[in-house]
Amino acid sequence: MSNRAISARRHRLSVALATAVCCATSISAAAQDTTSAPATSPATLDAVIVTGTRIRSQTMTAASPVAEIQGEEFRYTGATKVEDLVNQYPQLGFTSGFDNFQNNPSQGYATASLRDLGAQRTLSLVNGRRIPKGLGETPDLSIIPSALVRRVDVLSGGASAVYGSDAVAGVVNFVLDDDFEGVNVNVGYSAFQHKNENHYMRGLMDEVGYDYPTGGSGFDGISQNIDLSIGGRFGEGGHAIAWATWRENKALLQGDRDYSSCALNDSGTACGGSSGADPANFTVLAPSLPGGNIQAHLGPGSAWQPGFGALYNYAPVNYYQRPDTRYTAGTRIKYEVNEHVQPYLEAMFVNRRSATQIAPSGTFNTDVDVACDNAIIGTLCSDLGITDDAITVLVNKRNVEGGPRATNQETTSYRITAGLGGAINEDWTYDASFTYNRSSVKDESINDFVTDRVRSALLGCPPGSFSGCTFYNVWQDAVTEEAAKALQGVGIVNYVTSMKVFNAYASGDLGVGLPWANQPISLVLGYERRQETYERTPDSNMATNNFTGLGGPTTAVAGDLTVDEFFLESAVPLLSDTGSLDGLDLELGYRYSDYSTSGGVNTWKAGLGAKFADGRFLLRTGWNRAIRAAGITELYENQSIGLWGGSDPCAGSAPTWNAEQCALTGVAPSQYGFVPDNPAGQYNLLGGGNLNLDPETADTWTIGFAAAPIEGLNLSLDYYRIELKDAITSIGPSVILDLCARGQAEMCGLVRRDPRTGDLWLGSDPESSGLVVDTLGNFGSFDFSGIDLTASYAWPIGPGRLTTSLVGTYLLEQTKQPVAEDASTAYDCAGRVNEACNAPEWRHVASARYAFDRYGVGLRWRYVGGLDYVNNDGTSGTTDEILVNRGNGLGSYNYIDLSGSVELWDVATWTVGVNNVFDKEPPLVGGTLVLNGNSLGGYDQAGRFFFTSLSFRF
Repeated sequence: MSNRAISARRHRLSVALATAVCCATSISAAAQDTTSAPATSPATLDAVIVTGTRIRSQTMTAASPVAEIQGEEFRYTGATKVEDLVNQYPQLGFTSGFDNFQNNPSQGYATASLRDLGAQRTLSLVNGRRIPKGLGETPDLSIIPSALVRRVDVLSGGASAVYGSDAVAGVVNFVLDDDFEGVNVNVGYSAFQHKNENHYMRGLMDEVGYDYPTGGSGFDGISQNIDLSIGGRFGEGGHAIAWATWRENKALLQGDRDYSSCALNDSGTACGGSSGADPANFTVLAPSLPGGNIQAHLGPGSAWQPGFGALYNYAPVNYYQRPDTRYTAGTRIKYEVNEHVQPYLEAMFVNRRSATQIAPSGTFNTDVDVACDNAIIGTLCSDLGITDDAITVLVNKRNVEGGPRATNQETTSYRITAGLGGAINEDWTYDASFTYNRSSVKDESINDFVTDRVRSALLGCPPGSFSGCTFYNVWQDAVTEEAAKALQGVGIVNYVTSMKVFNAYASGDLGVGLPWANQPISLVLGYERRQETYERTPDSNMATNNFTGLGGPTTAVAGDLTVDEFFLESAVPLLSDTGSLDGLDLELGYRYSDYSTSGGVNTWKAGLGAKFADGRFLLRTGWNRAIRAAGITELYENQSIGLWGGSDPCAGSAPTWNAEQCALTGVAPSQYGFVPDNPAGQYNLLGGGNLNLDPETADTWTIGFAAAPIEGLNLSLDYYRIELKDAITSIGPSVILDLCARGQAEMCGLVRRDPRTGDLWLGSDPESSGLVVDTLGNFGSFDFSGIDLTASYAWPIGPGRLTTSLVGTYLLEQTKQPVAEDASTAYDCAGRVNEACNAPEWRHVASARYAFDRYGVGLRWRYVGGLDYVNNDGTSGTTDEILVNRGNGLGSYNYIDLSGSVELWDVATWTVGVNNVFDKEPPLVGGTLVLNGNSLGGYDQAGRFFFTSLSFRF
């Protein structure tokens, strides 16, 4: 029995529901640029392997709604990276750092995050198989060539019974066009353009004398790409495809836009910045001072004055859009020896070079002990009223002489799959494959200060100082470039991840079924073994936190995990052709997973699908138990100091909390009102892994319907709910502080303030610096629910055909509970924005495309709903005055995109377009809410986006 015969048999099993399922779940049925193509007919559909099941029948897709993004959409939207398009859709997370507009921090690669549950809870696949993980142990989408994507399947809800760990929120499966024949060459160019006229930000920068750009930006943030693919048949039953791509993305600085040229303060009312400045700022620790400390700077005439001097505007040199260059290549070869033996080989490769850039390093509160009569500090003690003989000075000088800090990253990843499939007999097929994934990353950090050199240079290079030491004279504001260069070093961290997967299963039907169902029961039986390794190797300076600008050490990690899994699926037709009911089908799945790190765990699924009116209407419901086992770094990473962004309610001269609350968090009575605050909003935490982590579990429910009531019209509506328990997460420093202030002694034990000052941010020594202990555990729970709506309608108009589509998601609930045992910690982010939330209730993408003759024009409307500025306890937010003045919230955002295409000489297609036609700026917010460049995440960041491409096909 040949491939064609097998396909025909599968077709007969599934054709009744195929149109309703495939069309009604499609979120983007792109129009073809032709007027002669007939409408899709059930009689002409080929059977496919549907994402979410290995059962060779489309009949059972009813229980698990799978939305599709068609490959043509990449061309019509100017997307040259798969994440550029996929993460715009409302099923995907709104706040994730999924693209090049994520700079500090950034893992350097793109991910997908369904339902805002995190990339670690979304399983990303290519052709149904796992792809290499990056340094963050999440799938790295950069290996996927957008030009070869046939469609993207987005399966909402858990899918661990089918795919194993990580599919808690669902699956994003990139299906490549591996049947392509011919030669295709695509050349693309895109760029941003913005008119700088933000009067609010200009006024703030004028007040402090900052520079900013004016007028039109011209084309910047330029991206160029070339994609080549070749495919064809060979021999009697062979087919091969190969591809190679190149893409280069230029950097865009925050200083290239007026609205991001200075960092706003927490309230958004002024340009903020960092106390690590030039000239330097100082914190002096002396017992004779009120509160034991005073902030100071060097004023005019070399006189010391209390308080910080000017803050440093760190924004302009930060990357807004990170640069990267990537090369991908790959092949898929398959050959049908006979109906029983059909070997195949897949290979994918990517080399990516990317970078992050942030403001220059500095001494960052390096502490030096010095006598008051030491001439090096001049009149510091007498000017500030210090009567002690010896003091400790924390020096905060920005290294403007040495240039910005940068991290250059080079990644090489590949995936190789070898497999064999075919027919066992008339009723059963098999597939067995081995996949090897590997990713190696080299991170090179430059221009940071080497910590163990700084103290010597600050003290004038006393005997025993390092070779080449030059006096770093902050005391008279006379630092030289030579002195700065002597303190700088290079840090290197190497990462290697690997994955070996053996998977084998048999699929077929039992030849028998329920007597009233008139169809046989289908079954899948399989086994999978997966082994993952992770290794992070820092050099000695990175491992020991011997750089002042690290925020904490990068510790060595090495570990592995192995899992053996047995799985089965079954499709059980319950009823068929019973009155108005065409069919009622039951879908079952079970997987047993035995982890080397945590033992055995069970996952399962069950679903029902009912078809009516010749398959044009269906009702579906499903339930899944999903799990995610802890990753290697979550298990084995050593505890180390790091940074978290937020605020300390006990800091500053007018603390937010009263003296009693602050005393619970460790502030001494004499320190209240004198605790140093960090203008940059960064504080210390102690984090790390936990060998006792158990897998987190999730129960997912979906219920909905799909309909094709008339020719060309397809609708679907689905409700989802995801309840995640025993979440592998940390509690969060802000939550710990809040619970401590409420009197929870256990949480107060996690707050360790600097006994000298009461602060949580000065210094980076885990033994002596103030910090909050926030390590991983099975602490939290999540309860997310919403409704997905999709619709598409196509009909002929005039000389062409108009195709429209809508995909939208309404968020009902996004409740997070950091401490599962304490209901008072729960908060709902749906429709809210605050330090922990950014979750619009309604988002949609609507599009219309009209195709006629050789031409096509398209219009797309992206909508982001408004947000209420509400704290987690339900009270109105007050810190961010920008949002307060907007009615305590943020209004809805609308983006309009246009595109057009024309076929040239029957061998080429030229596409042009512009996204964000009206050049809308992202919403500005104060410093505590910022993702990047004074903006919330999820919105278009850099203004209008132009793109064009020319594609040749032979």
